[in-house]
Amino acid sequence: MIYGYHLIVCLLLIIFQTTLLAGGTAHLYDLMAPFVVYLGVCHRPRRAVPVLVLGGLAMDGISGGVFGVHLTAYLWMYVGVCWAIQFLHAGNLILLPLLVAAGVIFESLVVALSAVVLASAAWPVEAIFPIVSGQVLWGVVTGPFLMLFFIHGQKVVGQLRKSFYTEKGPLRTP
Repeated sequence: MIYGYHLIVCLLLIIFQTTLLAGGTAHLYDLMAPFVVYLGVCHRPRRAVPVLVLGGLAMDGISGGVFGVHLTAYLWMYVGVCWAIQFLHAGNLILLPLLVAAGVIFESLVVALSAVVLASAAWPVEAIFPIVSGQVLWGVVTGPFLMLFFIHGQKVVGQLRKSFYTEKGPLRTP
C-alpha cells in the first residue's frame, strides 16, 4: 500500500510539474527533489529505489530532456541524503530545509550542466547562476511544506492500512 502511495505522489508531482507549471517557469525547481529527500530520510532502499527508478524514468520520458539525467540525479541524491542522515539527526526541523536545498542545488546543477554540454551553440556557464539560485530559493521556501505533506500522507496511508487489516473475530467483527 505504501508503494501505491509513493507511486501516486510521484506521478502527481510529475504531471503537475510538466503540465501546469510548464509555461515559462525556468526559476521553478524540480518538485521531485523534496520527494527524493523525503524518501531518503524516511525510507530504506528496499522501498525507495523502485519508486525512484520508476519516477526517474517517467520524468525523463515526459520532460523531453536528455534521457537518464533525472534518473541519475534522483539516485545520487538519494544516496547523498542517506549518507548525510548517518551523521545528522533526521528529525531535526532545520535539517530538512537544508537537505531539500542541497538536493535542489544538486539536481538543478546536473540538469543545467547537461544542457550546457549538449547545447549546439556556446552557452556561458555563468548564466546558470541566476536560474539555479532562483530554484534554490523556491526549494527552500516550498520544500519543507512538501516534506510535511508527504509525511502526513504517509501517516494517513498507514492508518488506512491499519484499519483495513484489523484483526477480525469469529463473527467477522473487529
